[in-house]
Amino acid sequence: MSVVIPVGMGELKVARSPATLAVYGIGSCVIVSLYDTKSRVGGVAHVMLPDSSGIDKERLNPNKFADTAIPALYDAIKSEDGVFKANLHAKIVGGSEMFPPTEDFENNIGRDNTAAVKKALKKMGFPIIAEDTGGKRGRSIEFDLESGLIRLSILGEETREL
Repeated sequence: MSVVIPVGMGELKVARSPATLAVYGIGSCVIVSLYDTKSRVGGVAHVMLPDSSGIDKERLNPNKFADTAIPALYDAIKSEDGVFKANLHAKIVGGSEMFPPTEDFENNIGRDNTAAVKKALKKMGFPIIAEDTGGKRGRSIEFDLESGLIRLSILGEETREL
């Protein structure tokens, strides 16, 4: 039986098979996973906001923001033995619109988080091989580092794999 490692909001964790990384209650946040199929090392960043610009660098938690969390996740994974950038791929989950729109109908944090994550992954050259984003429902995931599969749970639906 593998150990299950929870990843909270604004956190980043890296582990090796046979561990499982888990995130429960994902709403407008976007969960970014990077996985190396050869070494079976993976990591998860729980991205809360799209952009860290304007934040005091002394007080910045880089794991909260798409533009800083993805480079931090890569840095954490590449420090593990046997991990090579060319072997890494990404999966993303989340980005729901969990709150009713305000008078500013352009403001949708889930959509903005998803777009920022995709931009950061593209900038770093990581292909997105699976995605479940958007909508209005919360999600939970368990990222099995033995297989590289993400078990995705959405309230009212059957669990499926990405």
